Amino acid sequence: MLKAWIFLFLAIFSEVFGVSIVNYSQEDNKALVLSILFISIAIAYYCMSLSLKKISVGIAYAIWEIVGLSLITIIAIFAFGAELKMQEYIGLALALLGIALVNFGEKPSNV
Repeated sequence: MLKAWIFLFLAIFSEVFGVSIVNYSQEDNKALVLSILFISIAIAYYCMSLSLKKISVGIAYAIWEIVGLSLITIIAIFAFGAELKMQEYIGLALALLGIALVNFGEKPSNV
């Protein structure tokens, strides 16, 4: 089961890396940046598919989305100087709460 969680977090970090690098596609190296994006997304989906062997798709996808969104938001704030409004902070907090509730509601499997 630990291996599945490792693959899930590899998927998340790969997607976050790929999405974060898109900010640099405005420069002259657009083809390189987009190539890195596509490779990162491919790695993310491959790792996600490996994680789904032990983690239910609903839980895995929910965790992928909220952790990915949170990491991308943190990167946007600290690396690119983005500023969030109070409603965006509230939205992130509610999303985290929702994912936690979904995760706690999941019945453990006997696998």
